[in-house]
Amino acid sequence: MAESFDLLMDVSPKKLAWNFLVHVVRLWKAPCRYNPKEINSIEMVLQDSQARRIQASVPKALVRRWNDNIDEFKMYKMSNFIVVDKREKTKTSMNRWTLNFSHRTVVLLVENPTFPLQAFRLTQISELLNADRINDSQLIDIMGEVVGKEDPKELITSKGKETKRLAILVEDLDNYRIGCVLFGDMVDQILPYLDDGRVEPLIVVLQFFRPSRWNEKTSVQSHFDISKLRINPDLEEVRDFRDRRLAAIPSNLVRISQVNTNNSHSGADELKRGDVTVNTIEEALNSTQEGPLWIAGTIVAINSGKDDWFYKSCRKCPKKVETPIGNRYECGKCGHTHGSASLRFVFRFTICFGWTMLLQFTKLCNLYNRFKVEVMAYDGTGSITLLLWDRETVQLCGRQAEQIKDEEELYAEGYPAALESLLERKLLFKVNVKSSNIKLYDQVYTVMKVCEDDTIFEMHLPNKTFSTVTDTGCSNSVDLSAAMVDINNLSDSQYSVDVVEDSVTSLKCKTPAKTATMVLKQQIPINIENEEELGFSTNKLTRNRGKRQKMQLHDSNE
Repeated sequence: MAESFDLLMDVSPKKLAWNFLVHVVRLWKAPCRYNPKEINSIEMVLQDSQARRIQASVPKALVRRWNDNIDEFKMYKMSNFIVVDKREKTKTSMNRWTLNFSHRTVVLLVENPTFPLQAFRLTQISELLNADRINDSQLIDIMGEVVGKEDPKELITSKGKETKRLAILVEDLDNYRIGCVLFGDMVDQILPYLDDGRVEPLIVVLQFFRPSRWNEKTSVQSHFDISKLRINPDLEEVRDFRDRRLAAIPSNLVRISQVNTNNSHSGADELKRGDVTVNTIEEALNSTQEGPLWIAGTIVAINSGKDDWFYKSCRKCPKKVETPIGNRYECGKCGHTHGSASLRFVFRFTICFGWTMLLQFTKLCNLYNRFKVEVMAYDGTGSITLLLWDRETVQLCGRQAEQIKDEEELYAEGYPAALESLLERKLLFKVNVKSSNIKLYDQVYTVMKVCEDDTIFEMHLPNKTFSTVTDTGCSNSVDLSAAMVDINNLSDSQYSVDVVEDSVTSLKCKTPAKTATMVLKQQIPINIENEEELGFSTNKLTRNRGKRQKMQLHDSNE
């Protein structure tokens, strides 16, 4: 009589005498939180004859018994489990229950499997790219050919651990591409295969990777020890994929190119698609529709001072942390706690581990500095105040705020000298037009992406003339007395507008960008009492005044 087995779909905590016939799809060892060299548990994903899956866990007390006694891609008879609900955020299966090994659990190897193994549940790249919403709690499998790579980078995690990061570009049979970020040992695993002149396809299977979407860019990344990178595995699915790729693309071509992943964050890919309209600053300021739009402009001033070019954030997430709870700071987003330790703790820690370890520990507990830089951009039609957050500022100046805060002295205007490199940069900005911007009481526009590619910049300039600031033949002062006119005595209002615009343009040319707005503020008298009589308006010239304040120019002799 044939032995009967339970199905994974029927699992519940109501009994212990379960009996399964399953394949081990994935197996990994979870390290101890406080000692990475110590195994805290052995985790595995099991699959039955109905292709249903469940996660099983060997607790720390039984690790020695089962360590190296169970292998991936093999079939086993497994019986006697304790069913628990771990309620973990990241899921390897749709089953809510987890099988816990106990001292009564029995595992027997099956030499001749009775049903085939379906090791991967491949997700189509197009499905991810076109999804309205990404479920980042469900880990997925992806197979494709590596067609692009970036240079690996050294990182230090929030816990002080040194690691590596490498981004690659993966393409499927339908020529859809997606970025993949690898961390830790996976970087060393794939680097020997990323030869510059490689002509053979490099096929990878990304098993249990986490999907992500940030700033409209979809990607996948490895997730701690759960994820596994399989490089050119000897599997039927991979052999079929390779044959179809070679039929479409001959093997005598170089298959892996160097890519710059900053472009994916900067919006270059979005602009290259050709379906993006770049607006003038005047059009952006007059926009009455909420949402993102692109503008082109030159950064002509930095409005940030000594203490407002950065902000204190949580070390685990970019959330701003400002309200103290006693002598601690608690992140409202991820719940991570930061703050200073008591003198008793400092003394005991120093005795046990020394001052070096104490300094490293204190740095990890403290808050993290991130960029928050306010700048002004100009394009010939007007000026706009923009807020650059951490990622965009790092992209433009090439340094972290934490490094600048510790190492550099402040510039004369109050901000660090490293930010001086932002001035005179011609860039494309993707800004977010909010309701508060439309209602005119918020004159600062948040930047979502930037593109610094000169070729793309020239291709996407608006039809209107674009003026840039130059230092050629310019002096450090300008006399605006000749431009002072009485609008009430002029019949041609358009002429008066042109006069002011020419004056502003001349001023930006003859005055350093950082102080141009201050000089203009000091030399042009402004009267907003009779604003209904005015025939024009200008853009905001200082950060403390409204975006579209009405101005009336008086004769300099009044």
